[in-house]
Amino acid sequence: MSRLIRLILFSVIGLFFFMYLYYGENDTLPGIGEAWVLYLLTIVSSISAGIGIDILNKWLNKKLPWRKNITLRFVVGLILNVAWVLIMLILLASLANLVGMADLDLFGTALIENELELKLIVLTVLGLFIFNLIEFVMFSYSEYSVGQIRKLRAERKQLEFQFEALKSQLSPHYLFNSMNTISSLIYRDPAIAENFIRNLADTFNYVLKTKDVKLVTLKEEIEALKDFNYLLRIRYAEAVDLRIDIPKDLLSSPIPPLTLQLLIENAVKHNIISDDDPLKINVRQDGKRLIILNNKTGTPSKTSSHRVGLDNIRKRYSFFTPDDISVVDEDYFQVELPILNAS
Repeated sequence: MSRLIRLILFSVIGLFFFMYLYYGENDTLPGIGEAWVLYLLTIVSSISAGIGIDILNKWLNKKLPWRKNITLRFVVGLILNVAWVLIMLILLASLANLVGMADLDLFGTALIENELELKLIVLTVLGLFIFNLIEFVMFSYSEYSVGQIRKLRAERKQLEFQFEALKSQLSPHYLFNSMNTISSLIYRDPAIAENFIRNLADTFNYVLKTKDVKLVTLKEEIEALKDFNYLLRIRYAEAVDLRIDIPKDLLSSPIPPLTLQLLIENAVKHNIISDDDPLKINVRQDGKRLIILNNKTGTPSKTSSHRVGLDNIRKRYSFFTPDDISVVDEDYFQVELPILNAS
């Protein structure tokens, strides 16, 4: 609700209260021509009351935000607003008496003796109760809207990171190596070449199938990893040894797609592969963590750091858990992933 609308609303409410008071005391309404000063005082007092309530509520929103304690914020806000409006009503009555336009003796006698004052208080509390209720509804709608925007932004970011992972799997370098392997196999061993193409197709099918998926089960990820491992075994034979030791009860756990493939591909890319010093990779569980560990066989001359792939995985995990991803880079390279809970 804009400030101008608030002030207009308070002016209308103020005029209604003034007419109610005047009629209750005099059994008639004042004409605008003869009592324009009184109407002007009413509007000024009402606007002052509205500005005061705005200031009070803004101060309260800082000291006692709605999201911190809704009930307490509502009660304190209502009490302060009622107190301020009653002060402004007394001031209005005093000004009316001062200019001689009305004889309004507010709160000069006990409430039980003055039915008009009791009705006035009830109307004030009821009106401000509705006003504060509207404030709460607007706050709730604002929080919901902001929450929806944040959610959409988070989903867009997540898809961006997913796309980065997809580009990594579909990189020209990866495709070039795969085509070279197929080329060398197609005449030498057509059966293995056919299996290689089939597993390569399954790998890319999984990549494309999960490009818009936030999470897959660990079982799906491992099945795709087995297809990827077949491609590695054809290219490197015994020089790459991937072992997966995950208990069955963990296979239903969710995981961001392509996480394991990226880590295995990183291990292959950042090590020198040879039969004399094979690359050994182990995927296993350790408590509430998933461990991906590999030995170091030497760093190729032209290789970028692990940072890009790990940052992608770290950012995607941040959408689902506050637990961080641990990296140990010593005589061996180890990545620890938090095991996510199935929803």
